[in-house]
Amino acid sequence: MKILIIPDVHGRSFWKEAVEQHIDECDKVIFLGDYVDPYEDEHITRKQAIATLDEIISFKRENPDKVVLLLGNHDAHYCLHGFVRSSRYDSSHGRKIRERFLSHKSLFKLAHEETVGGKRILFTHAGLMNSWVERNQAVITDTSADSLNKLLDSPAGIMALCDVSKYRTWLGDPTGSILWSDIMEKGDVDKEGKVFSNEDSAAKGYDFQIFGHTFIKNQIITDAWACLDCMKAFILNDDGGIVEC
Repeated sequence: MKILIIPDVHGRSFWKEAVEQHIDECDKVIFLGDYVDPYEDEHITRKQAIATLDEIISFKRENPDKVVLLLGNHDAHYCLHGFVRSSRYDSSHGRKIRERFLSHKSLFKLAHEETVGGKRILFTHAGLMNSWVERNQAVITDTSADSLNKLLDSPAGIMALCDVSKYRTWLGDPTGSILWSDIMEKGDVDKEGKVFSNEDSAAKGYDFQIFGHTFIKNQIITDAWACLDCMKAFILNDDGGIVEC
């Protein structure tokens, strides 16, 4: 098993080169969500971001069994009724974006898991915190990808996905959801700048988890998780190692 991982796109085109170069050698291509709502300083227009979303949807339709499309918070605020709005929400094109997500609803999900190198690995947009699962135990029966994906089917599930921690809002929940959890919730930094995962971020039932969401200059990989939101694509090799494309 070899997996090509595409972190947060936000209208960018880096994913295309990665796909062109590596799709034949990879068994899966997993997008970690956040397809639209580009950053203003990157000079990507809202229309260009929508066009990129269309390309990614077409790519998934052409490779239904190979491509996995996860939802991010910048996608959920268009397609999930009652979900809290993120920054850069595109009110001028919101209806068009919503129509795209809803008309292709079956192509997107919240979580995905694979076994690579003997390790059970969870993929979500922002990463899973065990305390978030425990706090929402009534609606999240367990930490399996199947259970997490069922959150899309009920108002209570969507409310659980709205949890945002103090690192993202001044009056926040103790920890964020798999669409909102900030990297600051997941570990401690030593004097040399090395990040160590905490017990809460070692997703129960899994050996490792991979996510994006928190924009960082370079990837951070610990013993329990990897945050890859740095405008680069990565390959998860069959030995469990993660390398930049």
